[in-house]
Amino acid sequence: MPLRLRQAIAGRPNLLSSSNVGVISIGNNSYVVHPSGSNVTVLSPELNLIDTLPFWAALPHRASTSNPGQVEGVCCSNVDNLIVSWSEIHVVIWQHLFTKGIGEWTVHSTVVASNSIKSLDFRSGILLLGTQDGIEFWRMDPQAEVVVWDRIWQRPYPAPTSIHISPSSGHIAWFTKNQRSAYILATDRKGQAIGMAQELRHPREISWIGWRKPISASSDSHLYTITTNSVFRIYSPVLDDPTWFQLLSSLDHRSFSPSGQHGGKGKEPEINSFGAIWAWDAEVLRVVVKAELISIKEKESEIPTQTTKILEGLENEESDVIIWMGPNREIVLRSILNMERKPPTLLKTLPLANYKVPASSSSPSWSPQAQILHVPGSTPGLLAITAPTVHHPQITAHRLSLIGLLGSRSNGIVPPSVPGLSEDTTLVQLKNSIDKFVRTPNGRGLLVLAEDGEVATWYKQQLSLRPKKWHLGPKTLVGRGHWTVPTSPSQAAIFAKGRAIVFYTKTPKGDPIITLQHLDSHATKPREPVILPHFNPTPDDDVEMLLAVSDIDDGYSGGSRRTQRAIITAATKSGEAWVWRVVSRITPKEGDLENQPDIHLISHYRLPLDSEHEEGIPKFILPVDPMGWHQSVIDWTTDTPLQDMILTISSDGDLEFWTPKIGVHLAGQDNRQKAIQVDTPCDHCGSNGVSKGDEPWTRTGIVKTDRSNVIMARCSSRKKTVIVCELDDGRHEMTIWDSKVSEFSTGLELTHIFERGDKIRDLDWTTTSDLQSVLAVGFDHKVVLVCEQRMSYVETTPGWAPFLTIDMERHTPVPIRDSIWLAGGSLAVGTGNQIYLFSRFLGRDSPTPSPAGSVKSMALDEEEPEDIFQLIAHRNGPLVDYHPTQLGQCLLWDKSDLVKSILLQLVKSLKQSEEDGKKRIRFQRLDPSEFYSRKKRSRTVKASINKYDGLFDSFQPPPVDDDDEFTDRVVDELVDRLNGKVAVPLTAYEKSFLATVAQATLEAEQQRRSLDICGMRYLISLRMYVNWDRLSSSSQTPVSAITSTYPNSPSDSLEEKRSNHFSFRNIVWASHSESQELLLSASKETCKDGKMLWEDARRMGIFLWLKAGETFKSQLEVIARNRFMQDEDRDPTCCSLIFFALGKKKVVHGLWRQAPGHKEQALMSKFLANDFELERWKTAALKNAYALLGKQRYEYAAAFFMLAGCAKDSINVCLRHLNDWQLGVALARVVESNEMEGKGVGPILRWILEDTVLPVAFKGGHRWLASWAFWTLGRRDLAVRILISPMNDIAIDFRSDKILEVGNPDNDDPSLLLMFQHLKSKSLQTAKGTNEVSTKLEYDFVLHNARVFFRMGCHNLALDLLRSWSFERPFFPSRTTRTTKTTSTPISSGPLKRPSLNGLNTISSSYIAGSHRRRPSFMLTNEKRTESLFMDMDVLVESNGTNTSTLPTPNNEKSNPINGDEQIDPTQVRAQKEEPVEEEEEEKVKEELVQSPPKKIGNLMKELKQDVQQGGMEFDMDNFF
Repeated sequence: MPLRLRQAIAGRPNLLSSSNVGVISIGNNSYVVHPSGSNVTVLSPELNLIDTLPFWAALPHRASTSNPGQVEGVCCSNVDNLIVSWSEIHVVIWQHLFTKGIGEWTVHSTVVASNSIKSLDFRSGILLLGTQDGIEFWRMDPQAEVVVWDRIWQRPYPAPTSIHISPSSGHIAWFTKNQRSAYILATDRKGQAIGMAQELRHPREISWIGWRKPISASSDSHLYTITTNSVFRIYSPVLDDPTWFQLLSSLDHRSFSPSGQHGGKGKEPEINSFGAIWAWDAEVLRVVVKAELISIKEKESEIPTQTTKILEGLENEESDVIIWMGPNREIVLRSILNMERKPPTLLKTLPLANYKVPASSSSPSWSPQAQILHVPGSTPGLLAITAPTVHHPQITAHRLSLIGLLGSRSNGIVPPSVPGLSEDTTLVQLKNSIDKFVRTPNGRGLLVLAEDGEVATWYKQQLSLRPKKWHLGPKTLVGRGHWTVPTSPSQAAIFAKGRAIVFYTKTPKGDPIITLQHLDSHATKPREPVILPHFNPTPDDDVEMLLAVSDIDDGYSGGSRRTQRAIITAATKSGEAWVWRVVSRITPKEGDLENQPDIHLISHYRLPLDSEHEEGIPKFILPVDPMGWHQSVIDWTTDTPLQDMILTISSDGDLEFWTPKIGVHLAGQDNRQKAIQVDTPCDHCGSNGVSKGDEPWTRTGIVKTDRSNVIMARCSSRKKTVIVCELDDGRHEMTIWDSKVSEFSTGLELTHIFERGDKIRDLDWTTTSDLQSVLAVGFDHKVVLVCEQRMSYVETTPGWAPFLTIDMERHTPVPIRDSIWLAGGSLAVGTGNQIYLFSRFLGRDSPTPSPAGSVKSMALDEEEPEDIFQLIAHRNGPLVDYHPTQLGQCLLWDKSDLVKSILLQLVKSLKQSEEDGKKRIRFQRLDPSEFYSRKKRSRTVKASINKYDGLFDSFQPPPVDDDDEFTDRVVDELVDRLNGKVAVPLTAYEKSFLATVAQATLEAEQQRRSLDICGMRYLISLRMYVNWDRLSSSSQTPVSAITSTYPNSPSDSLEEKRSNHFSFRNIVWASHSESQELLLSASKETCKDGKMLWEDARRMGIFLWLKAGETFKSQLEVIARNRFMQDEDRDPTCCSLIFFALGKKKVVHGLWRQAPGHKEQALMSKFLANDFELERWKTAALKNAYALLGKQRYEYAAAFFMLAGCAKDSINVCLRHLNDWQLGVALARVVESNEMEGKGVGPILRWILEDTVLPVAFKGGHRWLASWAFWTLGRRDLAVRILISPMNDIAIDFRSDKILEVGNPDNDDPSLLLMFQHLKSKSLQTAKGTNEVSTKLEYDFVLHNARVFFRMGCHNLALDLLRSWSFERPFFPSRTTRTTKTTSTPISSGPLKRPSLNGLNTISSSYIAGSHRRRPSFMLTNEKRTESLFMDMDVLVESNGTNTSTLPTPNNEKSNPINGDEQIDPTQVRAQKEEPVEEEEEEKVKEELVQSPPKKIGNLMKELKQDVQQGGMEFDMDNFF
């Protein structure tokens, strides 16, 4: 998808020879060719840059030269479609060929001369070279497949300035500059020279020679010469000696205009008084005359009869036309007749027309070297191309109307149209290669530093033209100035719309200076420079950063505004910084300076660099790019910077941002005059200290990147920093960093390593209208545009991604020198001495970009061209309300009613748009308050026919809610309309995802009475995964919301994508759900043919979240059977491990008896018939297991270890060799009966979790995996803390004796907050863990994930998170003395107070009541109800500082559920040393509680058991309606 090329500025033509311009016509296309720098430039008739032919690239042996010479001249051949150019001794010939209907220039051949070439000519396979020592004659066979050039002869002559071959190839003519003689040499048919050269003497110096181009049937040659006094002479061969030429006729300026007399007798006239004479190309003239006559006949336009007769005469009589332009703007045309007739005495000349150039138009600067070009299909079709000269170095093109000239009409000559040139602009072209681009802060002005001290400036106009009307409007980039400085500046800055230029240079004596120059209107060179005062760096210190900001470059600048104030900042590599204030006095009309500006030093200080860096000198000092849209950089009322100005990068990669503390003293008008006087250098080392008005620099932020080998960096106005490092193998690593860092974010947003061949040459930032940063990464022949992209919830994607590549090889083969962003999203790319300006609009010939469901895309008219700003908004802007990503998040955050209302509104909008005949959906966005409203949609339940008065009447199904509009019919209609006539700005994947969300919403609504919130979250994620897997399998490529990748970047395979796509967070949600039967059933449905294999179970974590019991065993057995039945060979070895773990040896024995084709059937049938309870056969099984290990049959070896009763060894094989810890967990949960008997985690499972799972989780930064592992281990306090706390702290608290390796934690997941909210009050352990998380840490994590929501495009959900998040803590009142009549107080009553860890040392009387009061069977709940805590720890023991997790637990097999849905974890309850309290002693114990503090938790547990037996479960009355 290319960008539209808005403008291309060609380089200045070289003036090294008289052949510095050529014209060529190929088919219906015409081109203007000229040498520029070390290239040959091809222009259109409108002088727009079309192509560039690199001269030295055609010569491999010289392509790598460090200093390629300039191309000296060109010559074009219309017959052979060739362009011939030369430089020094080399000649390169290009040929225009058509490949698949596309024309392109390819290298035809090359020639190496014996000496430096001064001129050349080419015709019909003959190459004539005029060298420093004479003339060389070369020939090749045009019909040969391989081009071979042969030098026929060489003769010594004075170096020819211009040399030409006659049309019949029988004569050679040349002349030498400043000489009065021309020479003609005859050649035979073989090309050999005949005799000696004939000298044609002239009374004046010759300025031009050329052969007349006759009709094809003629063989006569006529030589034209023009001398410096504008005398035109015709030479022709003698009748009896064709090799000898004589003067046939001559015309001087008096022949054209009798009034053109020179200034008196005996006086030599001035050169310009002779005018300019020019002979038109006869071949081109004949084509133009014929085209004009055809046009007259077809259009039947009113043309004067005399004009028509002249055209017919020119066609019939084969006349030549000579044009003369006098000094008084008079143009005269004369024809030469009878050139083809014999004898030559019949030759005569006749006047054709007189034309007066209007005074309002520019006068053409024609010369004898000018050429005419026929442009087919255009009116007028004749173009006059003027050759560049020293006084007029640019090529100009005048359109000539032959009818207008012959009829002396005013439209005879159309002056060259250079759109955009006004009185204060000029046509600026570069002569040398570009070194560096510099822009004004707002991108309106462009400064170019080229080689050899060449400097040029342009101004970027603000035009409101669509691409279709570009050709009608002016150029957007217009020249302002062009000059040469004696010493090339090492640093430069520009401001005031490109009229103020700041240079840092060193004088010839070596003194460093910073100068300020102003470029006035109507001037191409600036004023004398002004040296900035008090700049005195140390001799070995150089300026590394120069930044200038003015009041009109700061943000939007109107056309009538003029610069009044500016700030210039300079910093050296040692950290010394200066800040100057510039006050300019501008004339009100012209906008020029009345006199030189006032410059005052307002700050001189050394940056207080971090002392931890040993070198003390930063590696880079860069400016913070001030180019920000609708944003001010400096408060000009006080000269106060509003953002950072300098970025320093240390040798170890630390990014430090700095801003000067200036301008505060200018807040009052009384202090302004005093501040202006602060223009003396500051003595920081002296005794006086810092003078008044001078303030130090302040570091506003630091980012530690740990990058050492930094070679390039840039910082955007949004403080996004890109760093390029060179790795040890030579590859370039690019990283992008955000300045906002916290304990949850290192600032790293992208890491990409390019291939060896991709070397980064340039970096530059810009900012879109909605304040999004865009990066341009320049390589040798391409520019990659990179922008931020939305985060994905279902997969890990980089924070930045390329969205467009500009392939410069489509425009020029010249390598890129520099690139820079300008205002309006335009990108200027410099190649050689050329500038290509790309607009932000996308090319219409490119494929339409895939739609994206952003808010910006909804406001687009489909007929308007899309630009990169819109594409960036698609990738990183806010999503539309109905985008599946946003709806999926709403479902996860329990906003199902909102999702249903949005989907209903979407169906209505699609239907209404189709009825209105709209091609694009018109969707009315919801008010943002709907996303954070806590109101639930009211339900209207119709009265049933049968009424029941009693609570215990027989159960009847609840009545159907007929008023619920979200039904199966609505979902089906939505799915049908998504691919209907009305376009929806979603990709095919997003449409499928949206349909999946709708179906999941309906399914969750239908099963809301049996599906809890955790189960619903698992179900939604499962549906999303199945949808992604289906699309990926059908396309054979991984489906992603963002499919753009860096060029040549490796991507994961489909299997790797599948395995990583189903996040572990979904497994954790399922493990906390009580609707596991439903989840298991839904998981089975996703498998192929409904048969779950181990790969499916591992991907969905079935045996991690499925609770231990018979269902667990039966499902594992089903997987083993499915695996056995999967293959046709029915190999029992693939399922033996699971069956042996289940203790079903006989099943495996039976499977072996049914495998007659297996080579091991007999041995295994015999072996499994033995009794493996005996030690003998256990030993035999172990021997077989070790033998299988040696054969690397690991799964079968694990099966034999399991058969021998060595479960831990079998699981160890799964962990070490099969690399499948999930299989090890599943086997451990089967073979250990502790968990199934309610005894907690067995030793093998604990070993797996502590030695394998948790190290993997910490090393990979997987918070979800660690939370599941801690919850399984019974460390539920850590399971809560690990969700948001630093993982290093958790690793130390869990195992202080063995430090776990901690990787980069995954913090960019808002669902972590959901899980934290779900678990923090679930049990006493989780309450303890919650209280160990500081409120500040929780606040930072909430703020961080609000930014994550923002990056996901869910801006409304980010606002909802910040508005609605509660920082409540579980309430632990302190221990107080109370009476037996005190009633328990609800937890939610009274003002909430932030708890502390000390609250865990006591237990509230709310939990241990003096007199037991039965809770009601049905508790009316509200939105803010607090669930009862699960008693999974001994609070009294915790108050004494004992860690219950490390104490032995009793074998209690009769533990009853607490709160109806949880069970006491026996591993977390401290062993009771005393005997249980009997029932008859219970009342006595209750009475004693008042006098003595509670001792044990046994009485509390009994009370809770009684509470459960009386219906202690909390019910929601909403479930009954």
